[in-house]
Amino acid sequence: MIRIPLVLLAALLLLGPPVSSPAAADDLDDARKAFRSATRAEDWKTRRDAYFSVADYDSGPVVKEILTAMGREKNPAVVLTAIRILGGFGSRGAQDELILQLGKSKGTRKMYVLLVLARQEGERAIPVLLETVRGKDAQAIAQAALALGRKEVKAAIPDLVRLLKHKDWQVRRAAAMGIRSIAQPPPPKPKKGEKPDPNFRWAVPDELLEPAVTLALATALGASKGRERRDILAALDAIHDKQYGYNTKAWKLLGQGKAVDDRALRDRKRPPYAFGIPLYGQRIVLIYDNSLRSGDPHAFGSGDRMQEVCQVPGGRPLLHARLRTVGQFAQAHFKRCIADMPKGTRFELIYFNEIVQQVFGKFASAGTGSRKLVDELFDSLKNDNGIATYGALTTALDLGGEADSKAWKRGPDEIVFVTCNMPTVGDLKDADVVGAAIALKARLRMVPIHTVGIETHPYGMLETIARETGAVYRNYVK
Repeated sequence: MIRIPLVLLAALLLLGPPVSSPAAADDLDDARKAFRSATRAEDWKTRRDAYFSVADYDSGPVVKEILTAMGREKNPAVVLTAIRILGGFGSRGAQDELILQLGKSKGTRKMYVLLVLARQEGERAIPVLLETVRGKDAQAIAQAALALGRKEVKAAIPDLVRLLKHKDWQVRRAAAMGIRSIAQPPPPKPKKGEKPDPNFRWAVPDELLEPAVTLALATALGASKGRERRDILAALDAIHDKQYGYNTKAWKLLGQGKAVDDRALRDRKRPPYAFGIPLYGQRIVLIYDNSLRSGDPHAFGSGDRMQEVCQVPGGRPLLHARLRTVGQFAQAHFKRCIADMPKGTRFELIYFNEIVQQVFGKFASAGTGSRKLVDELFDSLKNDNGIATYGALTTALDLGGEADSKAWKRGPDEIVFVTCNMPTVGDLKDADVVGAAIALKARLRMVPIHTVGIETHPYGMLETIARETGAVYRNYVK
């Protein structure tokens, strides 16, 4: 029996349930005309609602109509609504048209079709997804790998294992994420009134229990140097439920069928942490909210709760006696993270209120000089009004270049975003739209964005960005 995981993008925008009942054929022409008119409206919410108006018309012609409208749409929240509607189409005509469009499309349109196919239930798209994952377009390979994992396609396991040797870290990351999804899909929803079982595990498919798979993952872990290591570790954990952590020797011994003794376990390495989140990236961006609320006293007190939020896994806790404001608390976590970065790590610190500013203007090597510059900056910062959330996140994603092709090669491989406020300035100010825009852009570049909200913050936006990029969301309340 196929285990059905949670839908990949269903929770991005809570816009009501899709409708799947067939509509009368004689209404189709009128519906298409009304749809075309509505998708040209100035108000983005009107354009978004237009896609719900054709949700009943599950057919090939409507697929083409929607994809055409998506091609001229600039608002990412509207685009994600369209992906959601298309993902709910299940007719043979609609699925065949999407498969046809995948073969004909390039660039962004092709990525949109892959996101839709990942959402759709059923097996009809599996052959074309396997064909894509065996192709040469790295960005498409990554999205196809995620889709095959989401659909729990056991026939894709050899391809995913092969991709662990791919030259691009994004593809290695996607392959590991696909393997993890096949090993441990999301657990079933608990019955009404029951709490989810935190220890629930599916039985791992026999194909993933082959020693060759474990050895391939362990070898990839040893060969990789960036963020993908965390996803490789997650795949190993999902298969074996072992607490070996970042310990290549132990995982290789397991893959070779040898005993993992205490001496091997002592070789575990620990990455730097920010807010309890392990960071494995080679090009890390830290984003700090320097708006007025950062100067407010935090609500953690000075007792057990404060000690809890100042813990650093495997290391000494932060000295919390002098951390009186929200900003001081965030700065202390970032300072410690930078101090613990291993040799070879490069990073950038972005700070923002109404204006977005960079400390280095590029990725700088972690070391004494860069740490000193960050410390001096934090000591001199003055909180100011304005929250340019979208600008700060876009600046981080585009550090390697605005074009996907440049960002793919030189952009960040991990981002940590901290905020204590709602967006107020910039090209996009609606929190839901900001979340959709950043989630979509980062997902297609395979960049995880960890989000940290301290006290009042846009909860849905931060949760959406972290979930859809395969990252962590920390919600710091009292």
